[in-house]
Amino acid sequence: MKRYLGGLLLATLSFSVAAHPAAKKPDPWTEWFQRASDQMDLRTHGSTPFHLKAVFHAFPGVVFSKKESEQIISGDGTYEETWLTPTRWRREVNFGSYHAVEVESETGRRMQASSDYEPSRVLMLLESLLYPVPRDLYSPSLAREHDFWEIEKSAAGSQSYVKISTNAGNAMRAGDAMRGYLFLPSGELLQSIERDLVTNWTNPRVFAGRLVPEHIQVLAGTRDLLTAEVTIEAAGAVDGATDSAALELPGPPAEPGMTLRPLHKYEVHGWDYSDSFSYLAGPEGAPRGAYREILDRHGAIREVELIYSPYPGGWEPPISHARKITTRPPTIDKSPCQIALTGYSAHP
Repeated sequence: MKRYLGGLLLATLSFSVAAHPAAKKPDPWTEWFQRASDQMDLRTHGSTPFHLKAVFHAFPGVVFSKKESEQIISGDGTYEETWLTPTRWRREVNFGSYHAVEVESETGRRMQASSDYEPSRVLMLLESLLYPVPRDLYSPSLAREHDFWEIEKSAAGSQSYVKISTNAGNAMRAGDAMRGYLFLPSGELLQSIERDLVTNWTNPRVFAGRLVPEHIQVLAGTRDLLTAEVTIEAAGAVDGATDSAALELPGPPAEPGMTLRPLHKYEVHGWDYSDSFSYLAGPEGAPRGAYREILDRHGAIREVELIYSPYPGGWEPPISHARKITTRPPTIDKSPCQIALTGYSAHP
């Protein structure tokens, strides 16, 4: 039944709260986002130490190029995380020729990587694991008050579900670039859609009172971009997991911008948040559709790919144009950082 619901959101998505004198009452959709985040948050103070492993496969995107350097990095990979407390953890990624280890302990945060560029699919995986519900949807300090969400209740057969959706901007025609989330009545998150990028979380198991989906799928339309099988166990069951040596790396502390953690527009500097609502992909006349690209720490655009368009053939010139763009990278704590960007063209 959940697998059926997983495809339902795309098929059904369509285009002033009274305040207490001292505090504004949360919007009803905010409560849904907060509850889903709480159900899946493994990393709060007092949480049970764990060892998590994700075995994933990354699929290539539509890039309109035969040059190897311009392809989406794809293939098999693994992600492992040992988490003891919010200040004692280890993350490790192996993905083709890319290998990275990031740790934090009493001596600070350190990172070693075979490259100072994190592949697009690695960021995509970690986004689904670390931030299944974006923080700006439920944090009062980050929420955008101009966003208005619709809450709809329905059912697929005997299974009830709740859909929360919104338009991405008033400049769009109805039906374009929408955001939506699908929940069970209990608050369990099943699916998200962000500008035609769809993520499904299925087969959850309960670990220490939290929901851990055992299968993650990211796709655009009917095309898979990433699949992952996730396992989790108590950290004490892993040999050496609590060994202090496993939480240390040689060398100086990592620069703030050097991290496996996906960074977002609302936490970096030098990037206007309104840019995320730019509907122009490449030169004037780009066909309607959504695309994804990575802005690296040197200001270069990497791994540009078409997410969805009803006219994919017209996207080759804009994608080629995007690869040539260089700009000043955003920063976090004055350190250049990498960020994943999505864009939309609203041209007919």
